[in-house]
Amino acid sequence: MLTILVVDDEKLERKGIRFLLNRRSEEMEILEAANGKAACEILQHRAVDIMLTDIKMPFMDGIELVSVAHKLQPNLEMVIFSGYGEFEYAKKAMASGVSNYVLKPVDPAEFENTLNFLVERITERRNEAQRSQWNQDSLENYFLFRYLCQGNDDLLNKISGKINIDRWNQIRGLLLIESEDNFFEESEEVFIQKLTEYSKQKLSFLNLAQNQELCVLFGVCEQKVFATDLAEWMNHTFGNRFYVAVGQPVTDRSELPDRFQMLESLIENKFYQKETRVFLPDHVAEDTGSEQFLDETISRMMENIRMDDMTHLWEHFRILKNGMGEMSSYSQIYTRFLFSNLVKEFFTHQHQDRKKLETAVQKVYEMQSVQEVISLVETLIQNMEERLAANNDGARNEVAQAKSYIYEHYSEDISVEKLSELVYLSPGYFSYIFKKETGDTVSRFIRNYRMEQAKKLLSDTSMKIVQICKETGFSNVSYFCKNFREYCGCSPEQYRKGGMTDAQTETVLS
Repeated sequence: MLTILVVDDEKLERKGIRFLLNRRSEEMEILEAANGKAACEILQHRAVDIMLTDIKMPFMDGIELVSVAHKLQPNLEMVIFSGYGEFEYAKKAMASGVSNYVLKPVDPAEFENTLNFLVERITERRNEAQRSQWNQDSLENYFLFRYLCQGNDDLLNKISGKINIDRWNQIRGLLLIESEDNFFEESEEVFIQKLTEYSKQKLSFLNLAQNQELCVLFGVCEQKVFATDLAEWMNHTFGNRFYVAVGQPVTDRSELPDRFQMLESLIENKFYQKETRVFLPDHVAEDTGSEQFLDETISRMMENIRMDDMTHLWEHFRILKNGMGEMSSYSQIYTRFLFSNLVKEFFTHQHQDRKKLETAVQKVYEMQSVQEVISLVETLIQNMEERLAANNDGARNEVAQAKSYIYEHYSEDISVEKLSELVYLSPGYFSYIFKKETGDTVSRFIRNYRMEQAKKLLSDTSMKIVQICKETGFSNVSYFCKNFREYCGCSPEQYRKGGMTDAQTETVLS
């Protein structure tokens, strides 16, 4: 929208100019002032795009007004109305920053041409400012993503002063939002706009994949409540099923990489807890020391064992270890029953000797302290981890097979479920071994490979951007370009012209 200020001491003249302005198609707000002094009052409090002013007015004439106005708002476009006898005044005004002048009586065609010229200049300036902001935001997101993944303090030292990382100090929380489809490729902009309006909080967003968005919280809030409300709102507003992982509160930017890694681990719980939509750190019963706490924690550990999910098995063991009270605070029969089931799961899942199983179960029923139980479970986890490590070649082969599929089919829709089915593993376990082997989640690995292929096509071919978008597995060109900027630090067009190559990125960092 344009804001236009009409300054003239003749009400009839102002009415005539307003009439001409209202004939135009642009959405605009028209302000009026009867003299230069009143105009200055408006300019001190309102941003104005175009000022149309007469020369001869009481209190402050047009010449003095344009000089003051230029200091108040340097980008203000100014047009001065002058009669034939005031031509010297008009020339003087032009030297003071006036964009153009229109002779009185005003000719509608001349006025229209003048406005067209100014609107075009304003539009181009806004577009350039927007492009500049996009580039700056993309560069900041590019380095934020690198910092979240690498946790490299040297990176902070190198980019300090080159991009604005001060706002990272204001981050107070992270939420990882994942959809069951490629929702964010088609609807990211609408999602961000509606969520920002809904939350009424200062938020920022970083797209991680076509189905993942990182929401950055700058205000202090009860994140569990916010995430629960957010999950309900998303499902109601968009009709999609979403998962939300909630990290621990952030007090210092040095904590960001750890918080991010925790989120990526938490979101994997979607494979094991089908009905859960919000995943929290230590996501078990809050009443530690109760039988419900024991039941829920051990049930999750048994599920982890069945899935060979060592990451979450260790996490739930830590919760168990920290949350258990004294043996005397539980029902002795029920507690031993739960732990004997856990021990059985270890042995039966790994097809171990039945006599060893019976011996271990007997130990459970003979133990008198929490520490004895915890030590036994920890030993069993360590043994399981060692056996899985011994079979690591099999896992490497499965990951290699999945990677080969990605390399050949990256232009197609690829999901964790499809890849895990390909190598005959559960989605949860496949996701676990893939990240352990590659250092990346499946979604991030696919996205990174697609972007590397896009870089090659930009460098080695003359294919249009829209063709490269489709060739690399994207269906939305604007989403592809935004992702490319955040991945490479520049737009596809700039990259094709040689902007922000890998060598130039290192120059930014040096």
